[in-house]
Amino acid sequence: MLKTRITEMLGIKYPIIQGGMLWIARAELAAAVSNASGLGIITSANFVDGKELREEIRKTKSLTDKPFGVNISLFPSIRPLPNDEFIDVVIEEGVKADS
Repeated sequence: MLKTRITEMLGIKYPIIQGGMLWIARAELAAAVSNASGLGIITSANFVDGKELREEIRKTKSLTDKPFGVNISLFPSIRPLPNDEFIDVVIEEGVKADS
């Protein structure tokens, strides 16, 4: 095990954090990275509303019992993102890491 401030803070074995990649950063990839002892990330911009994000978070929880995070994009977007709604869902679902 590689012990660093990041691994201790995030509860992961290796200091590897998946990027928030639009279109592919979904439950399956996030869970695979987390199961490999890194930090998997779901990208909220993949979803149109908090309901869809909540479903993806729950799907990720069904695929891993390890920590994972949710990327909330602050970049300008072609379509408005309901980031306030996304943040509420992340908190309500108990996701411990966000980027």
